[in-house]
Amino acid sequence: MGNWGGTRVGTEYPLSSWPVPMASSDIRPMLPDNEAQIVDRAVARLKQVDSLGYDIIVACYRGKASCRAIGRALKRDHKSISGYLTRSEAYIAGQVDALLEG
Repeated sequence: MGNWGGTRVGTEYPLSSWPVPMASSDIRPMLPDNEAQIVDRAVARLKQVDSLGYDIIVACYRGKASCRAIGRALKRDHKSISGYLTRSEAYIAGQVDALLEG
């Protein structure tokens, strides 16, 4: 199962090093294995080209941190974090689309 599929089997990305407090509740829908693997690959590609974008995606989606909380932790304006998140999401969406066509 991919790291973005919503299960808790011990293969999730570690969040303990992120300086932002993380929410404990999780209401995300589950992804089937094949779709979760595609998202995993897209997120891994983001990490290769943009480590800050990857960190923001992980904090937001896995850790449920807000852009404001991430901005405080990184000493950046929350609007710049929001923009970074939007660009990172667009990159992942493009990669998912490309992987689905391939």
